[in-house]
Amino acid sequence: MKIKYCLLFICVFTARYYCQGRTYIYDLFSAKIENTNLQVFDKDKHLVLGKKFNDPYDLSVDLDGDGVDEYLVVDDLKKDDKDFYTLYIFNTIDSFYLADSICSGYLEPYQTNSEEAGGIIIVAGNPKFDSLNTQNNDAYVPINCWQYEKGKISLANDKIYKLFIAENDTMMDVIDSYYDVNGSDCKSTNVMRGLIASVYANYMHAGDKLLAAQFLRRYYHCDAIENFKKSLNSLL
Repeated sequence: MKIKYCLLFICVFTARYYCQGRTYIYDLFSAKIENTNLQVFDKDKHLVLGKKFNDPYDLSVDLDGDGVDEYLVVDDLKKDDKDFYTLYIFNTIDSFYLADSICSGYLEPYQTNSEEAGGIIIVAGNPKFDSLNTQNNDAYVPINCWQYEKGKISLANDKIYKLFIAENDTMMDVIDSYYDVNGSDCKSTNVMRGLIASVYANYMHAGDKLLAAQFLRRYYHCDAIENFKKSLNSLL
């Protein structure tokens, strides 16, 4: 299964093959993934936390810019022959615990620095849209942008615009290419349904309702467009 990533990320969570078996050292703790098990030890090498995952990899990132890294685990669960990702964020100061998590669905989450948000953001998929990927071997989902502050995550979509537009430009190129070859009709629309839904959602997440509406009128070639629009809005 090939999952479409509609951006060339520089700071992507691609540590899976490079950091397996690596131990991360913090002031009071050490953490590592052993096979599929998270093991956290204190300074006296006592096991203080253990958690089993499916197909995880880990990395250490200072998400909130406080000078102390958070410990991250990206877990991959196979669902219907597709990868289904969840990101777990662990606090490493004073006590080691699960601070928050993000269900990313078909899109592998990644972190990148954002000038618009003024720091690091986490880019993840919106799993509510996963079910729309039924007519195509590839999976397309809209993104959500998150920030980690004061020990928890919060949506940062209202701070981001350029990233959503860049994602959409790439996806619209894919739709245009498919329509050029196969025609702009309802059959083609159904094949591209996941992409169309993702572009619409990204415009909405960016706060650009006008572009979202214009896009849907141009690219959705089936009847009951208003019903389709309502169904998408219910997933936002």
